[in-house]
Amino acid sequence: MMKTILRIDSSLRSEGSYSRNLGDFFINEWMKNPTNKIKHRDLSKDFINHLDQATLDCFYGDSSQTDLLKLSDEFIAELFDVDEILITVPMYNFGIPSSLKAYFDLIVRTEKTFRYDNEAIGLLKNRKTYIISSMGDENTDTKSLVEIHLQHVLNYIGITEIYYFAIDGTADECLATEKTEIKKTEIINLLNQ
Repeated sequence: MMKTILRIDSSLRSEGSYSRNLGDFFINEWMKNPTNKIKHRDLSKDFINHLDQATLDCFYGDSSQTDLLKLSDEFIAELFDVDEILITVPMYNFGIPSSLKAYFDLIVRTEKTFRYDNEAIGLLKNRKTYIISSMGDENTDTKSLVEIHLQHVLNYIGITEIYYFAIDGTADECLATEKTEIKKTEIINLLNQ
C-alpha cells in the first residue's frame, strides 16, 4: 500500500546534524517500500516569517489575505495530504528551533486543524508521526522539553500516534555515535512491524 510521508527538518546545520543524519537513515529505511512517496520541508532553507497581527486577524474571520495566510493554507493542505510525518529537531536553548515554532504557529488554526466543542478537538487524526530529536546534554528525564512541547502541539491538532527517537549527549561524539546506532535499530524494528 502506498503511503506519503512529510519530512520536516529544522536543524540549522545542513552538515553534521545528528537529527538530520538519523532522519536520512529513517527515510532510507522507509523507502524500502518502492511505492512510498516523500514530501520535504527544510525549515532552515525555506524561511518562514513569524506570525503577525494581520495574519492572526485572518485566522479569526478578517476577510483580508496575507502571504502568511496563503502559506498557512498550503502547510495545512499538505498535512491533510500525507499519511505520516517525520520531524527532525535539535534542542536549541531548551526548546525547539524558532523556525519550527513559526511553522506550528501557522498550522494550529481553529476550524482548520482543530475545533472547539466544549474542548479542543484535533482534526488531523490517523497520522503516524515520528520525532527524531537531538540535544547536547544527556537527558535524565523520560522525555526532553522538545518532545514534551511537540507532543502537546501534535495532540492538540489530533495527532496522537507519536514515536520518539532521541539522541541525547551529542556533546560527547562517542556517546552520540553509540546512541545513534541504538536508534537505528529501533527504527528498523518499528518500520518492519
